Amino acid sequence: MGSIKQLPELLINQIAAGEVVERPASVVKELIENALDAGSKKIILEVNAGGDGFLRITDDGSGMDSADAVLAFERHATSKIENADDLLKIHTLGFRGEAIASIASVSYITLQTKKRGDLEGTLVIAEGGKITKIQPVGVPEGTQIEIQNLFYNTPARKKYLKNDSTEYQHIMDTVTGIALTFPHVSFRVVHDGKLVFDLPAVDDEFTRIRTLFGKNIADELIPVFYGHSQIQLKGFIGKPIIARSNRNFQYLFINHREVKSHVLGYAVKQNYASLLPKEKYPVFFLYFEIDPELVDVNVHPRKLEVRFRDERGIFSATSQACKKALETYVLAPNISHDIPTNYYAERKSQPLKLNDSSPALADATVEKDIVVVEAPAYFKQSAPDAEKISYFKLSGFQEEMEFGEDSGNEESSSTTEESAADELQHSSAQPRKTLEPFIALAQLDNSYILCRQGSSLVIVDQHAAHERIRYTEIFKEFAEKKLTAQTLVAPLQLELSMKEAALLEGHKEMFLQLGFEVEPFGGKTFAIHAVPSHLAQKDLQKVFTGLLDEFVAGKTTPMEEQTQKALTYLACRSAVKFGDPLGHEEQQALVEKLQTLDQPYTCPHGRPTMIVMSSDELKKRFGRDYSMM
Repeated sequence: MGSIKQLPELLINQIAAGEVVERPASVVKELIENALDAGSKKIILEVNAGGDGFLRITDDGSGMDSADAVLAFERHATSKIENADDLLKIHTLGFRGEAIASIASVSYITLQTKKRGDLEGTLVIAEGGKITKIQPVGVPEGTQIEIQNLFYNTPARKKYLKNDSTEYQHIMDTVTGIALTFPHVSFRVVHDGKLVFDLPAVDDEFTRIRTLFGKNIADELIPVFYGHSQIQLKGFIGKPIIARSNRNFQYLFINHREVKSHVLGYAVKQNYASLLPKEKYPVFFLYFEIDPELVDVNVHPRKLEVRFRDERGIFSATSQACKKALETYVLAPNISHDIPTNYYAERKSQPLKLNDSSPALADATVEKDIVVVEAPAYFKQSAPDAEKISYFKLSGFQEEMEFGEDSGNEESSSTTEESAADELQHSSAQPRKTLEPFIALAQLDNSYILCRQGSSLVIVDQHAAHERIRYTEIFKEFAEKKLTAQTLVAPLQLELSMKEAALLEGHKEMFLQLGFEVEPFGGKTFAIHAVPSHLAQKDLQKVFTGLLDEFVAGKTTPMEEQTQKALTYLACRSAVKFGDPLGHEEQQALVEKLQTLDQPYTCPHGRPTMIVMSSDELKKRFGRDYSMM
């Protein structure tokens, strides 16, 4: 007898579950995606603890008839594709027909559903993938799926779940991503019997972003647009002031599907190269509509990654759109009473305190002795008078779901910047073309230039501003190979360490392009015959050794990054310093030049060159805000 055997169906399903169902958040993702594919406008998620003991999803979608409800428990049973060609043009979130079958194989599952227009619904109960009950039931139109004891029959997988708090956070992250790309759908989350957040349907993505992430994030976003017959992009990228120390606030959506893409993430970040410190990452929310035939969403078991037919084209479009946005809108941070003093420090999310008066399910099944996990701060607690949520029971609905009137509309597929701007008009981003010129008023502490811009007060950091000006000039000259060198009257002799000497030999061409003419003078001594013209009056020995130190620090980084570091260093060394007195004409010339740059708002190291205090903010600070009187 041969050694190859056909695996039993249950084991096949459990193997599939290992690919599709990694943790409770995976279940939430698959089932909410099914609800959205069914046209749901209102979705409720109920979770106890970390979700492996109990979770339930209720929707008002199209529902299923009895035959489909039973067939949904079979592997690769789906209404969303019919042949191989359909895989090349996926328009739905789910399409493999694995979700319910895989989840059912590792849990106790109860499904109640009613198709629109039918007189009665269907109840299906399964244990470990085996259907144990099918019966008619009186329920409203839509579907509810309840999962209990996830991974009860696969203890090895259950063992690798994290603590309840971590698993709950993964669930919230999943719901956040879905809610961001479906603003016209209402979402409610109930955790351990308490209403955690209530998201009504809204008309646009920006309003949903503001609801989830708050004013401090939303007010520092600028819109991004790109229109093409096969690729359309709209969304928002963050000003440098809200950059984070991780990628947690980076969201990419392709055809209403949240995905991870290092390629597109880099396309955004490269435009912040001289706007942010190296350890910081930009915030962004980018929504792509791409011809389904140009993107393959079938390359990852959990559909988290995609493959592009024209990856270079998508990269270029994203990069160009972000570059234009960063050059078009004002990036200067405003002085506001809402921004904490230590705003540049990493801000930790404060937990949302739930109290006894929080609205909750009146008779929901809530397990005892379960630790209540607090929700992240960016999920907003519902108002105290929020209506009670109804839910399915095995005997049927207690009452209809009550969300209020729908307020969401289908998004139009605008391809022009003008119509896209109309959709995203709630953004507070200010175009630079509307700004008035700087008028230098005075120099403070020989370090800051106080300017008037219309009715606003602008404080310019003279070193950071001139560093940005010098960087722009040097970068342009370097790119065009026009950096001018000035010959020294007497060559400067430097004795270097063995490491420095080796580094200089390895970067000889780079130094020549930067404007340094250096020749060996014997042993570890080198003679500098010429230097970049803008460094002629500087401490050349200190500048040159400092530049070598920059190469030492970045010796394992790509040459492009090392070049940028070198140009940044030269810009810094050739710029006016803190404490340098400037005449009024010099002040005015500096701020005027700054305004002509494409990216005037940060120095090449990512520090701000200016901050703005509006007339309204000044009135608030001096108690002259009469708007509320």
